[in-house]
Amino acid sequence: MWEVVTDACGIESGGSSFAVARDIFITNEHVIGPDMTPTLISRNGDTLEGIVIGKDKELDVAVVRVSTPVDLWLEWADPNALREGEPVVSLGYPAPYYSFSVSPGTIISFLREGSSRIGVISDEASDYGSSGGPLISATGQVVGVVTQYVKEGGAQLNGESFTYSHLGSFIERSIQDGTATTENCDGYAYGTNIIGDYLWDLCSDGTYWACDNLFNLDLYVPVGGEYTEFGATCGDRVEIDIYCIEYFKTSFPTSYGEDPNLDILYDECSQDNGNSCDLLYFASSGFEDDDYFQFAATCGNTEEFDTVWCGWYVADLVNP
Repeated sequence: MWEVVTDACGIESGGSSFAVARDIFITNEHVIGPDMTPTLISRNGDTLEGIVIGKDKELDVAVVRVSTPVDLWLEWADPNALREGEPVVSLGYPAPYYSFSVSPGTIISFLREGSSRIGVISDEASDYGSSGGPLISATGQVVGVVTQYVKEGGAQLNGESFTYSHLGSFIERSIQDGTATTENCDGYAYGTNIIGDYLWDLCSDGTYWACDNLFNLDLYVPVGGEYTEFGATCGDRVEIDIYCIEYFKTSFPTSYGEDPNLDILYDECSQDNGNSCDLLYFASSGFEDDDYFQFAATCGNTEEFDTVWCGWYVADLVNP
């Protein structure tokens, strides 16, 4: 178990990682961000310089090779051998202090894709910063990579950890064929993403629905770093984990005439500007009764609902 420290594109962050071979470590893609040469730190203060040889945003996994081999590493558990109620332990360096933490819990349920167990939901009391660390079985094997936390039936945050069945082929391909990745700040720093910049500027001016959409933008397009942080803090205004429209008691505009910024995009979309339609798509709430969203998702009522990107920019962004 090693802490991950990243510093690239003006973004400093951290998380957790673990060794699966003498020179191979696994963590989350969102922990690595744009830093292609992360530093790994052990509990006793030893440091290793890593090189990212593979990362996948959709899987949220990154493979890091180190030049100095380690003596201890972990083995993967067979997902089909796991059982609900089985004890597990997550290991990581949770925020804000990134001190080593051991959090016991149990397997609550499984995430499935067909007959494959691609993930595990568990109730250990981990927190952000533990992302990228291992969820360990009673026999000391890796049940999965701790990836995110979700609310299940209340305020309790439960962990989602993805198994080797889900991640294994990408990890092995990266180990076999992966090469050092060049650092790229696109999508991580202001000025590198048109959609992020648009929402950022509105958020900065106190349009709080834009802050919330900026925070959620990484669910749809490859952005993060400064964009996610700016949205999460409602434009550097708050330090708590809450949606901005709730905190500032505002709402999403949903009908033409309720927001001049969205009205401009709506008008441009109606004039066959596909990129404005796509920008309106991300700027609108996504609610079923949102007229802005419905208009954007049909490219100005010229296409079937949500079947194509209307312009070239987003299509190139998500399908490079």
